[in-house]
Amino acid sequence: MISPQDMTPALEIQGLEAGYGRTSVLRGLDLVVPDGITAILGPSGCGKTTLLRAVAGFVTPTGGTVKVAGTPVVGAHRSVPARLRGLGYVPQDGALFPHLSVAGNVAFGLSRAERQAADLVAEMLALVELPAEMASRYPHELSGGQQQRVALARALAPRPRVVLLDEPFSSLDASLREDTGRAVARALRTAGAAALLVTHDQGEALSLADQVAVMM
Repeated sequence: MISPQDMTPALEIQGLEAGYGRTSVLRGLDLVVPDGITAILGPSGCGKTTLLRAVAGFVTPTGGTVKVAGTPVVGAHRSVPARLRGLGYVPQDGALFPHLSVAGNVAFGLSRAERQAADLVAEMLALVELPAEMASRYPHELSGGQQQRVALARALAPRPRVVLLDEPFSSLDASLREDTGRAVARALRTAGAAALLVTHDQGEALSLADQVAVMM
């Protein structure tokens, strides 16, 4: 039997340092993300988004290490390109491509053969609790909550080990925020993907996450 101590964390960060120019934002940050959902809770400006961007590969750290499922992606003068890190990313506004249909958005990061597989798109839409007939719609025809679910489906389609979510519900009204949050949490757990969720909403963090880390 494998004990919890022997299991490789989905994401492991040690001594992470990052910033912009001469402005230091992250200083010696340590974090372990096991399976499940980990929320990063903190006020605006404390570095939550910088943390996600550094892990994703959009910001180059100045120190520390990052491992995804035990594989180093940052550290020892090594930085794996963002597209090769095995991570999914859901930005704050979803950032769907307006000229692509829902199916086109969901399949965007897949190989050519996978992009042509309609059943894969349908599977991803079912995972985020959206009907298959929505595949032909365009982002402007969707509600805010539906757009965020499509953004998650796009992030999950390549089967990432970890999904990074940057305050994905902050632009939704209160009624949509709770329903969308619970649907996203169910989809992540069904897909077996660990998640790092950034939020400044304490209620959201406590209701959706398996563990909460606080940034000041």
